[in-house]
Amino acid sequence: MSNAPLVPSVTAQSNALLYQDAFVKKCHALIALGYAKLDRTSLRTAEEPVITGELVKAIKNVLEEDDAPGWMAHFYLADDPPQNAPGRMGKSRRRVDIEFERGGSRGVRPRLHFEAKRLYKSSSVSAYLGDEGLSLFVTGEYAALQDAGGMIGYVQLGTPADWIERIRQALAAEPARFGFKDPPGLLSAILDSMLELPQISNHDRAAIGRPIAIYHTFLRF
Repeated sequence: MSNAPLVPSVTAQSNALLYQDAFVKKCHALIALGYAKLDRTSLRTAEEPVITGELVKAIKNVLEEDDAPGWMAHFYLADDPPQNAPGRMGKSRRRVDIEFERGGSRGVRPRLHFEAKRLYKSSSVSAYLGDEGLSLFVTGEYAALQDAGGMIGYVQLGTPADWIERIRQALAAEPARFGFKDPPGLLSAILDSMLELPQISNHDRAAIGRPIAIYHTFLRF
């Protein structure tokens, strides 16, 4: 009879966190590489689905380059895939903007979901945080089985720093709504060096009993 502990060891938990961190960073590296290939001037007034479609196409081109590093062979990317959630079936299912998936191993595959919003007018903060934005992660509509997710802000007015401050103030005004863990609000994140001022926020999700870390990426157009 095995004497293995029923609860995962601290080492196993630490390895899982390191694995997730590496996966998250590689997904953001792919976003940075795809973004670098975009004709940003032509997208400065484009709608979100247009920008997202071009970004996904650019990332897929990166993944399929002849000299792509070996780790990229295990990454898969989907644009607007439907998400399964309790009470939603068929066409009523929500569709996340971008989904990264890592293959190459048995069991549940790591996934990272991104919701994208344009930041181009004063009401953009409400859209970014609202029922069709960040709140989808907080309520568990998105990434219910994951411990991390992502928001992408397409900056078409002002600077990333401007929007980070506006978003920070809006989050601070309603901490309970966003299920903040300590410390609350936005914090600087360590991601790909090509990304400008990446942020992270940590949220409790009482409705599903699973917290989530949200990475915030801001891309200038």
